[in-house]
Amino acid sequence: MVRNKGIDNIVYLAVLVFSWVCRLLPKKWAMCLGSAIGKLLYRILKKRKQIALNNLQIAFGDNFKPTCRQEICVASFINFSKTVIEFLRFPKFNAENIWREVTVHGREHLNEALEKGKGVIVFLPHFGNWELLSLVYGVLIPNRAKAIAFPLKNRRLNDLIWRHRQLLSLELIPRKNAVRSTLRALRNNDAVGFFSDQNAGDQGVFIDFFGKPASTVKGPVSLALKTGASLLFSLDIRQSDDRHHVHISPPIHLEPSDNFEKDIELYTSYLMKQLETYIRKYPGQWLWLHNRWKTQPDQKDERKQS
Repeated sequence: MVRNKGIDNIVYLAVLVFSWVCRLLPKKWAMCLGSAIGKLLYRILKKRKQIALNNLQIAFGDNFKPTCRQEICVASFINFSKTVIEFLRFPKFNAENIWREVTVHGREHLNEALEKGKGVIVFLPHFGNWELLSLVYGVLIPNRAKAIAFPLKNRRLNDLIWRHRQLLSLELIPRKNAVRSTLRALRNNDAVGFFSDQNAGDQGVFIDFFGKPASTVKGPVSLALKTGASLLFSLDIRQSDDRHHVHISPPIHLEPSDNFEKDIELYTSYLMKQLETYIRKYPGQWLWLHNRWKTQPDQKDERKQS
């Protein structure tokens, strides 16, 4: 389908102006704006709201009352909106002042993993302000942090977003070049981040997630098993004052067996259990708006037979 460049340009200019406004505002006002926009989106994005509520029903069932699930849903919309506004304010950060907003727990685990010399794979979920991790890792390991990214179809908007993500030395790897570029990065003993908590469709491995099968990306565990790279779990947790705590796990010890697919399932399940633990503790900080359980095993089997 041919894209309408005029609409693309209008969207780009609107984001550019809104970004300028967000940077002009004091942080407290910017976060108040994010909260207000999140509540508005909860009301007007009815399809996303219903997806989020359905996800919450799957995850928590009758353990949470409907009013409680609605509160978590609103919190997720607010967290998403605040994340967008913080992202647009990224040019205000540098390698020194970012630590006024961010505390890192487990920096030594990243260093320990890099000392092995085989590169590091970091499993990252859409949690807290996940975009902030691009800046944090860029500062922690200058010119050695990479992340896999999907380009947007709106080229000017895509260039703006990629510039923000790469402000503090992190390098983005386009999805189409992911395997070759990731292997090169690991050979150079760099760290590569994968956002791997969303639905992986037919290509994923089915993992029990909150008691229901969820198609999950194989890439992080598969590459770690094949290359010997260290595997870490990392996420950001938003604090009540909108500062951030970034957590980095100890390297996950992989013991390959003679069944590669079973190994992928075992260690991917371990990563998703880690995520599930954090979601249960901070339920409003995960991106419930995504249709996480869209692909199910019976659907995959039906497509194979047809």
